[in-house]
Amino acid sequence: MDTSSPNYSHSPRTYRLASLAYRPPPNPHRLHVYSTKHNCHITLAQGNRDALISVSAGNLGFRKAARGTYDAAYQLGAFVMSKIVTQGMLSDEYPGKGGPIKALEIVLRDFGPGREAVSKILLGGEGKHVRGKVVRVMDSTRLKFGGTRSKKPRRI
Repeated sequence: MDTSSPNYSHSPRTYRLASLAYRPPPNPHRLHVYSTKHNCHITLAQGNRDALISVSAGNLGFRKAARGTYDAAYQLGAFVMSKIVTQGMLSDEYPGKGGPIKALEIVLRDFGPGREAVSKILLGGEGKHVRGKVVRVMDSTRLKFGGTRSKKPRRI
């Protein structure tokens, strides 16, 4: 056995590279986007999952079938982004509940028009202040494995 060769598993370089790996903050804020074909709900929650902002398309004045449109979801997302900026949640001096937003996780659920609308907002002008704080985008759409029998499809 050759003892002159270095042991690479315990070299200082390995430890230095491991310390440079990105680690997200322990409890980042979360922006939940629940988008069905009938409505869109957006909730901003702090790290311990307490809601800070919770609105839906109906809160903005959209009624009946208009709540499920792309336009309603877009206006809802723009409203939430403007509320985050106007309340000063992005500044380090934010004294409110949950503290300032240092990191943000986006949680998408279901496949309605709101999913696309919120992604366009984050990439557009409305989301320019929030975009740099996003550390993760997740999909929490519920998947059914077997389960009970589905509802009969609605026919009009």
